[in-house]
Amino acid sequence: MRKYLIVLSIITFISFLVVPAALAEEQYIYDDGELFTEQEREELTQLAKEYSAENEISLLIVTATELGGRDVVQYTQDFYDDHGPGYNKSHGDAAMLTIDFSANREVYLAGFYKGEEYLDSGRLDQIREQITPYLRNENFFEAGKLYLEKADQYLGVNPAINPESIFLKTWFQLAVAVIIGGVVVGSMIFNMGGRVTVSHQTYVDAKRSRVKSKSDTFIRKTVSKSKIQKSSGGRGGGGGGGVTRGGHSHSGSRGSF
Repeated sequence: MRKYLIVLSIITFISFLVVPAALAEEQYIYDDGELFTEQEREELTQLAKEYSAENEISLLIVTATELGGRDVVQYTQDFYDDHGPGYNKSHGDAAMLTIDFSANREVYLAGFYKGEEYLDSGRLDQIREQITPYLRNENFFEAGKLYLEKADQYLGVNPAINPESIFLKTWFQLAVAVIIGGVVVGSMIFNMGGRVTVSHQTYVDAKRSRVKSKSDTFIRKTVSKSKIQKSSGGRGGGGGGGVTRGGHSHSGSRGSF
């Protein structure tokens, strides 16, 4: 009996240690830079939780004003190594948006595993270019929200297809449907009438009609030239990626704002 009580006590003690950890809710927004209000953090957390579950990948937003002497890329890599985010797995499928609001004012997007496949450096460039205007205006909430929405959109598109292709736009698909419908209906209406048998040949006497004369006169030749303007450049960024110190490969896109 005593032995049974000891075993029961050990099991109970272990359950108190394991259950809280299992029930702990995953964190998606790490706002160390305090760029969001409490309400904004809650809304972004809800969006990140929803999109992460739908796509089976952890979507994170990280902000900071002090990177400890590291650049934004190294900071993101170390964050992944130290926190080990991933959908139902430590150091698993994840995508991160890191906003460095120090004097550098840089942003970095990274995709790990499934994130690297569906959010490759090219796709991350597209997302970064779309959120940068909000970052420049210090509208960090809208930037974070757009990042989550675009990540959700891109994760639903085959990696071989450009997710911003006009053929995937709802308005374009509706326009094509309307045009096809119009052509079909127009064809049906046209074929409802009698067939027209009169043409220009009806009124032509082939034996008496002929071309009397023809001429081809060259008047002038004009050549115009225009100067091609070159881009003035600006603060941009580009694709990247690499491997963390812990050996985790990732895609990446870095830029300034």
